[in-house]
Amino acid sequence: RIIILGAGLQGAALAYYLTLRGARPVIVEREKVAAAASGKGGGFLARNWGNSITRQLHKVSFQLHEELAQTLDIKSYRKLPVLSVQPGDRTPWTNNLCPWLDGDIADSSLMDA
Repeated sequence: RIIILGAGLQGAALAYYLTLRGARPVIVEREKVAAAASGKGGGFLARNWGNSITRQLHKVSFQLHEELAQTLDIKSYRKLPVLSVQPGDRTPWTNNLCPWLDGDIADSSLMDA
């Protein structure tokens, strides 16, 4: 018997993938599904984020999100351009690229472009 404590993102994902392998896990949740941190996240994910240690995990996670959206017919899933911004003195490049941002911006780039 497999018992999963918590129905947040990790617990729900674990239950989903175990079910695909033929298991029948039981989730025990104190409050409700995604009641804490998992239910408060904005759903942001960037494929090329992270450092050399986590980069592969980011790429696999990014692909899994797209596959899950298709498999589960989730209509709200969509890919959006992500702007990476580094603080510092503004340049003509950052003035033109993102004039709507407040503060000093030394550099910016589109991620996953």
